[in-house]
Amino acid sequence: MRKRESMIFLIELMIAILIFFMAASVCLLIFAKAHKMNRASQELTAASLAEQNVAELIRSAESLEDAREEIEDAYPEAVFTVKDTEMTIPFDSDLQPAEGEGTYQLTGALQEKGGMLYAELHFYTLDEDGKVSGTSFYDLNIRSAEAGSDR
Repeated sequence: MRKRESMIFLIELMIAILIFFMAASVCLLIFAKAHKMNRASQELTAASLAEQNVAELIRSAESLEDAREEIEDAYPEAVFTVKDTEMTIPFDSDLQPAEGEGTYQLTGALQEKGGMLYAELHFYTLDEDGKVSGTSFYDLNIRSAEAGSDR
């Protein structure tokens, strides 16, 4: 009789442990999902802030050259190509501007047409090879007031 009681107790204990592990695994999945959502939120916030900062620099500029100089002053890491109209600003894994290759990249195309400054900004994640992976996760299009006018 005693052996049977101990077997029932052992089965109950194993069931309790199984239920505990199932609850723990559900909690771990929820925490992992929350961490992933938190990281995505941080990325989106950093991307929007960086693009808004660049947008304000462009809006305050009076010409394309002035916009480039303003951006280079604020972001020494910025690299301009194609007649100083294409820019790239690398960001590290902490979403701060980085020297050289980064984990993220803000790209932009600036142009001046009819006295107006236009810009398209995109924020990308880079893969291990430093190449843009997928589509940008934050985009911003800018059209400034007339360049050189009293604003």
